[in-house]
Amino acid sequence: MTRLGIVLTGGGARAAYQVGVLRALYEIMQTDKNMFQIVTGNSAGAINAIYMAAHSQDWDVGTGQLWDLWKDIRPQDIFDLGPLAIGKLGSKWLSGTMFGGLKSEGSSVNHLLDTAPLRALIESEVDFTALNKSLDVASPEAFAVSTTNLYSGSSIVFHKSALPVEEWARTDRFSVPAEITSDHIMASSAIPLFFPPVKIGDSWFADGCVRQTTPLSPALHMGAEKIIAVGIRAPHPHERQRAKAFAPNRNPTIGQIAGVLMNAVFLDALEGDVERLSRINQTLYHLDEAKREEYFHNLRPVPILMLRPTQDLGAMTAQMAKELPPMLRYLLKGIGVSGDEGLDLLSYLAFDKSYSRPLMALGHSDTLARAEEIKRFLDL
Repeated sequence: MTRLGIVLTGGGARAAYQVGVLRALYEIMQTDKNMFQIVTGNSAGAINAIYMAAHSQDWDVGTGQLWDLWKDIRPQDIFDLGPLAIGKLGSKWLSGTMFGGLKSEGSSVNHLLDTAPLRALIESEVDFTALNKSLDVASPEAFAVSTTNLYSGSSIVFHKSALPVEEWARTDRFSVPAEITSDHIMASSAIPLFFPPVKIGDSWFADGCVRQTTPLSPALHMGAEKIIAVGIRAPHPHERQRAKAFAPNRNPTIGQIAGVLMNAVFLDALEGDVERLSRINQTLYHLDEAKREEYFHNLRPVPILMLRPTQDLGAMTAQMAKELPPMLRYLLKGIGVSGDEGLDLLSYLAFDKSYSRPLMALGHSDTLARAEEIKRFLDL
């Protein structure tokens, strides 16, 4: 049996698109157990990945429950928007920025939103003890989640596998075997400055996409022989990008600038890595087995299929701002997310059914539209 891996990358609330993709993949593949032998996730993709790994014995139920989870999601399910929590964070920011220089260790303020509700949600939905036992008996065979260490700046992949995995280390990234816990998922999805860093062991970690420039790497190192990668950015033709770059624009707000920075962190790596693997595959396909062994040692072609949106997920937030809780709208407006400014930033924080439902529907329809291509890729 071909070892099939799935790679779910990050993107905050945009990860709702992945839910539609996963449900459609189940409908196409009609495989209840172990649809994917290797499951990996980055950032918000780690939340979807851990959920699916925990439900690997019944993908029908798993994808259905994940759909139900996202279709009614609210900002309050992800971060604490109560006056007490917001007031406490606000006072910390105020005192930290005004009087931080007077403190011996400087300001301790490092996030805008309290994600305690997200931790509670993850822990209520995933039985981590049962998950780790399942991983011990290859159901699924392997799971990996990427994080970023905030002191070394390294990308660290925490993984658990039933089969032997040779640990890997490259420039600024390495792997660590671990019993997977909610801390790893919270760390991987901790968007810098917006969500709090997470302590694992004696150090502090944040969003896995920050330094994970090779998101396909964990699946490859754990033995995937085919990979389906789910992206969250629609194709962006050069001419359209050129027109936007030189169109008349206002002086950008913080929200607009932050949106561009977030896109650089969350959107660029997967596309580049897929292109790189595709080029390597083409090179290996042109060599016979003896030449592969001589020149490339143990490298083998790994077919890759990338599923991605047909619409701009950032632009899809334009009509939803009024649906958000007043406190969140107030905070976002304060950093320039209003009108058509800062829509990309909003798309990462818009954990609301008014946004998640259209994204799920789009992911579902986009994937079903490629059903025959997916069947050919999987030899169904």
